[in-house]
Amino acid sequence: MAPLLSVEAATKRFGGLLANKEISLAIEPGEIVGLIGPNGAGKTTLFNCITGYMHPDEGRIAFDGADITHTRPERICGLGVARTWQVVRAFGRMTALDNVICGALERTNRVAEARARAADLLDFTELGARTHVAAANLTLADKKRLEIARALATRPRLLLLDEAMSGLTPRETAAAVQLVRRIHEELGVTICVVEHVMEVVMPLSHRVVVLDGGVKIADGRPHDIVRDELVISAYLGARRAAR
Repeated sequence: MAPLLSVEAATKRFGGLLANKEISLAIEPGEIVGLIGPNGAGKTTLFNCITGYMHPDEGRIAFDGADITHTRPERICGLGVARTWQVVRAFGRMTALDNVICGALERTNRVAEARARAADLLDFTELGARTHVAAANLTLADKKRLEIARALATRPRLLLLDEAMSGLTPRETAAAVQLVRRIHEELGVTICVVEHVMEVVMPLSHRVVVLDGGVKIADGRPHDIVRDELVISAYLGARRAAR
């Protein structure tokens, strides 16, 4: 089976800073892939290149066999790639329902259909009771769920979650993990998740990719990754040593 997403030797520079250097990875249909690494490793830059908000200076990115290397974000979304953001980007003055309707209108120009889709997804993400609340008045956990609901409204085949659990309490994090699993199991969406909480990423992911300094240093099953000496040195070091 061909990869759903293929990144081949992607390189992105910002002046003299090399944010991504010849990164290659593939995500297969049905996977949950964890993308980890220390701050500044290039994870969000890679997400930006995959979704068209930036374009790599070198290399190639393909989705479902189609070259999307220099494709605009709205076109990539239309092909079936959706994302959330490291800092939540909800429309604060709009209700939760209207935020998700904006996502649903990617797939239909019928407002009634978009509204019905949005209402279903608010229920799915357990935000049904917040339907008519302005996004600015939601808790951080609910804002993150809202952003996921809006992304799902575009009917993605691949969902990129950029620190969707950062800043949450342990109880909120556990609920977010369950939501991610339900998206994967019930909606059949392939997922790539950036997250710093190792206790979340490892049991959630089928496979883990590790970046450090803009370079991919490891790619494998979670139990192999936590034993990888490069990963321990770059990312797990002090924690692993303490244990």
